[in-house]
Amino acid sequence: MKPLLFKVPSIDDRSFRIEQDSQPHFYGKLHFHPEIQLTLIQEGEGTLLVGDKIDRFSRYDVLMLGSNLPHVLRSDPDYFEEGSLRRSVSVSILFRAEQLEPTILSLPETRHLQQLFREAQHGIRFRCREGHPLAEQLETLPTLRPFDQLLHLLTILDYLATNTDREVLSVTAYEQPQRPEDHRRLERVFSYILENYHTPITLDDVASIANLTPGAFCRFFRQHTRKTFSTLLNEVRIEHACRYLRESKQTISQTAFSCGYTNLSNFNRQFKEITGMPPSDYIRSYQG
Repeated sequence: MKPLLFKVPSIDDRSFRIEQDSQPHFYGKLHFHPEIQLTLIQEGEGTLLVGDKIDRFSRYDVLMLGSNLPHVLRSDPDYFEEGSLRRSVSVSILFRAEQLEPTILSLPETRHLQQLFREAQHGIRFRCREGHPLAEQLETLPTLRPFDQLLHLLTILDYLATNTDREVLSVTAYEQPQRPEDHRRLERVFSYILENYHTPITLDDVASIANLTPGAFCRFFRQHTRKTFSTLLNEVRIEHACRYLRESKQTISQTAFSCGYTNLSNFNRQFKEITGMPPSDYIRSYQG
């Protein structure tokens, strides 16, 4: 099992790296890296975990993820099906703040970017659409020569810093984790929950996966995620329930059972607690 630390290949004599990915699904393991990551989702949908935030990601989301911030973009289950024609496509810029701070970020004209970098430690999202200037700049970035790429990067950062529509994702900012074994435990637990949310999952199940007693696991999990295990499991299940209610013709009862709930009243209670409304109102809000 690989640890959470993700090593980003470096490029000699460059202060940032541009990556283009086109795969059946995104890298599905919780991970972190010292580089700041700025990503445009060109194709793909799924579950987004950033710090303590669980949500959806979708096409034309722009994400800015700070240094060593744990995150995963878990593609929806149909992306993993044999013979699926769905693709997950993105373009990303990865760079280290310490390479920009003593030079570009120290200039008077760029000091307004410092707040953006502080917010990036919590994760930032900006929702774009096809043809949006920000999306177009990120899409054309790989075709430019290095100097123009740098100018575009600064323009993109300026846009994000001055646009009030940006959304801060995680309540908690994260510093670099310390113990590799803790990384592996969290990765195993998160992967298990994301893959098996639709089945019964007990505290004993995940404690065993983490190789801890149930009591020790509860303390470990809360320390590293600022949440209880049951809270995170419900958030993952309700996130998927919202997708089913929006995109499928399942009834509320069918949706509840599809997301691992065996009790409809418990599902309704958890749904309202997490979304702020009962499932019936949620459906009406999307039906107009």
